[in-house]
Amino acid sequence: MAVRSNPLARRAILIALTILVGIGLTLASLGYKQPANCQEICTGAQPCQVGQCEFGEQRAGFPIPFVRDAEGGSPPSGWGKIGPEDYVYADLGGFALNVVFYSLALWLFQTLIWWLFRSLQG
Repeated sequence: MAVRSNPLARRAILIALTILVGIGLTLASLGYKQPANCQEICTGAQPCQVGQCEFGEQRAGFPIPFVRDAEGGSPPSGWGKIGPEDYVYADLGGFALNVVFYSLALWLFQTLIWWLFRSLQG
C-alpha cells in the first residue's frame, strides 16, 4: 500500500525495472557477433576467406561490442571465435554503455506510450 501512495517509491521501482530489463537486453545482445561466420582462424599471409577470422577480430554485443576473442585465453579449438572463456575478459565500460543505451530506449518507449495514452484519454 505504501508504494501506491508514494510516487517517489513508484518511480524508483520503475527505474530499477527499466535498468534490469536493460541489463537483460544487453546480455541478449551477445548473440550479435561480428564477423558472424568465424569457424576457424586465418593462417599464413593470405587474406582471410569466408568463415575465417584473425585473433581478436570477432566481437559480440550491440550497439557497442564489449566481448572480443581473447588472444591468449582461448583453447586452440576456440581461436578466432568467441567462446565461453572470452566472457571473462568483457569490457565493463562497453557493457555499462549498452545498459544505458537500452535503458534509455526503454524509458523513451515508456514515455511515448504514456504520452499517447494521456492524449487519447482527454
